[in-house]
This record gives sequence, C-alpha cells and structure tokens, in this order.
Amino acid sequence: MTTKVNPVATSNDVEMIGKEVQLFTIDYINAVNGSAGPSGVQSAVLDKIMQTATIIAAGPLGNSNTEQTFMTEGADSVVVATLQAAIRALGTVDSVNISTATVTAKDLTIAV
Repeated sequence: MTTKVNPVATSNDVEMIGKEVQLFTIDYINAVNGSAGPSGVQSAVLDKIMQTATIIAAGPLGNSNTEQTFMTEGADSVVVATLQAAIRALGTVDSVNISTATVTAKDLTIAV
C-alpha cells in the first residue's frame, strides 16, 4: 500500500495554468488600434515577443488603446527590459511611434 506524503509547503508566489506562466503589460504610449494589419505595430510587437517566448494569451487593448497585457509560457521566458529595448528599437511602425513604449512585469491578482 502506498502512503501519501504531503509537501511541507506550497509555493504561493507563482502564476500557473498547469505550468508556470509570465504576465507583462506593454504601454505603447500611443494608441495602436489603427495599426493592426500585417505590417502594423501590433504584428511587429507580437513578432518581438515570440522571438523568445510562446504567447498563451493576449488581452484586449486598454487605456484608450495604448496598453495590452500578455501571458507567455514559462516563468522567465521574457526579460522585460530586453523586450522593452527591442520594442523601442522598432521606432515608428505604420505611422505609430513606439520608441518610448514600456514593458512592466505583472502578477495575476484577482481582487475580491
């Protein structure tokens, strides 16, 4: 007969959906809703993210179409400072300047 052994403690500072994930928000500074085509800002940014990570979810544009939150597979698949630099290096894409965009790591918190 097998005896069940419970762990001493569980990790409570982790986001996961069966595996660890990472969350971050990109503030494009300027509205990007008009630049959604294959040569647009949104496509260029998705390409940058996918160079190092697998996107599991992308949230809607918020804050007057200037911000978007992403979920990627793995706890540290994206280095936010590196991604921010890569996005800023894109400069102006499809007439939208994203050279001052910011990337901020986020925690999954559901308020009650």
